[in-house]
Amino acid sequence: MAADYSFVSRWRVPAPRERVWTELVRMLELGGAPSWWRAVTVTERPDALGAGALVGLRVRSPLGYALRVRLVITAVEAGRLLAADGVGDLTGAGRIEIEEAEEHASVVIIHWDVATTRAWMNRTAWVLRPAFERAHARVMLAGEAGLRRALDEQRR
Repeated sequence: MAADYSFVSRWRVPAPRERVWTELVRMLELGGAPSWWRAVTVTERPDALGAGALVGLRVRSPLGYALRVRLVITAVEAGRLLAADGVGDLTGAGRIEIEEAEEHASVVIIHWDVATTRAWMNRTAWVLRPAFERAHARVMLAGEAGLRRALDEQRR
C-alpha cells in the first residue's frame, strides 16, 4: 500500500517575482548548468514550459537514495504558477506559486501531494515516515539556499 505525503514549503527570497520565475524556468528548461538546486537533476528538459510539457527529475535524498519523477506540466501562469502531475517513484500533483512579498522580495510556495511507489518505502513508511519527512525538509532548505545564491550571483 502506497504511503501518502503532503508537503508545503515556503521560501522567502530577496528578488522580485519575475527574477525568481526566470531562474526557475532556466533550471527546468536549460538544466540550470550547473543547477542551483544540487539535490535535483533535470533528466528530461522541455523545449518550453507549457501545458503538456514533460520534465524528468532525479532527486537525491540526504538519506542516500534517489527518486525519479516524470512531471507532466498541467498549468503555467508565467511569473506566478507552475503545476504538474508526477509519475515514477512518487505519484501525485505539485505546484509552485510565486508571490510578491514586498519590493524586491518574493515568496515561493511549493505544494507537493504524493504517494510513494517504491515497495521498500511503502513497507517501511510506518517507521521511516519521520525520516522521509526530514529528508524532504532538508532537500527543500537546500533548494531555497541554492536559489538565494543564484539570485545573488545574478544581482552582482
